[in-house]
Amino acid sequence: MNGRVPFPELELRPVAPGDLPAVSRAYRGLSRQSLYQRFFTLMPDPTPLVARHLAQVDHLDHESFVVLDGDEVVGMAQWDRRRLHPDEAEVAVTVVDAWQRQGLGRALVRMLAGDAHRHGIARLTAEVLTENRAAAGLAVSQRPVVTGVDGTETRYVFPLAS
Repeated sequence: MNGRVPFPELELRPVAPGDLPAVSRAYRGLSRQSLYQRFFTLMPDPTPLVARHLAQVDHLDHESFVVLDGDEVVGMAQWDRRRLHPDEAEVAVTVVDAWQRQGLGRALVRMLAGDAHRHGIARLTAEVLTENRAAAGLAVSQRPVVTGVDGTETRYVFPLAS
């Protein structure tokens, strides 16, 4: 991304106010399974939820990045600082179906960890549907220190290097 391997053809940058149409198109283009695994529910149009999230991005407590292949969004990554635990942030990564299982999610997790650490975050958390084997595998490969299962969801905690 941005000339670095393994994705030199892709551009990674912080989300900008004008990105809502492209980000919404990417989310609307997800398969039903990918949409369910990202939001833990099916929704006919994720645009209102995406718009609310993008409105919260302040690049201090809420950060969001887009990955572009030309003008098309192929990935999104975000971290959101927890209000009651300001040294902790929840992360979420979405990769469009055509780019899944190529290592882009793993690259985005590493990038998010570095960016969050630069913003004073000491721990990342992720909520994953337990049945989502790809996301669970990615989470486990990052060596979480705490995992908890609550019904259909698994929570992972990742300490960042100090």
